[in-house]
Amino acid sequence: MASLDLPGAEISVQGFADSRFGSRAVAGLRTAFERSPHAMLLADDLRRLVSGNPAACDMLGITPGEVCWLTMDVFTPPSERRTLEEQWKAFLTSGAAEGRYRLAVPNGEPVSVEFSATANVLPARHLLVFGSEATGGGDSWAPVAAEGADPKALTKREREVVTLVAAGLQSGDIAERLFLSPETVKSHVHNAMVKLGSRTRAHAVAMALVTGQITWET
Repeated sequence: MASLDLPGAEISVQGFADSRFGSRAVAGLRTAFERSPHAMLLADDLRRLVSGNPAACDMLGITPGEVCWLTMDVFTPPSERRTLEEQWKAFLTSGAAEGRYRLAVPNGEPVSVEFSATANVLPARHLLVFGSEATGGGDSWAPVAAEGADPKALTKREREVVTLVAAGLQSGDIAERLFLSPETVKSHVHNAMVKLGSRTRAHAVAMALVTGQITWET
């Protein structure tokens, strides 16, 4: 994994305390980079990659040492790069984005995945989270309206469920782990997504991370 301690990109308690998120979030973000099977990247204002976790390196077919020499454009189909530039500007203005993203992965056709972006988890550093492969619908992502990006506190059970989603478990696995019915798990996921202002699981994971609501000890 590329280091999270690059100059200008330190993930420190003080760095988060100076932003809109607290010290608990920095621990969750650091742990997510270490543990999460979801691909996670940090990018700067110009879409240049600053850091990535092992899952991101595996998904993109790159080594940790290559992360900081690339931009998001490299992993976007050429025909969609102009659209990416416009979407990125809108994302930086709104502060968050979610939807589907077409990844141009090495040695294969572009793959449509769930996508979430959260701006300024550190000054000029933006968290990108890629979830499971998306099915149905078009391939697009859009800024999240500011009025819909004010996450509410999750219940203890909702935090447990979202933590397990972040750990890569599916609803059936979560139900077995927490001794709940699959329908109850789906209800908790839905309620958490509503409270976090998310339409995709990837964005719910990102918002729970940056607001310190993921309980990794579960």
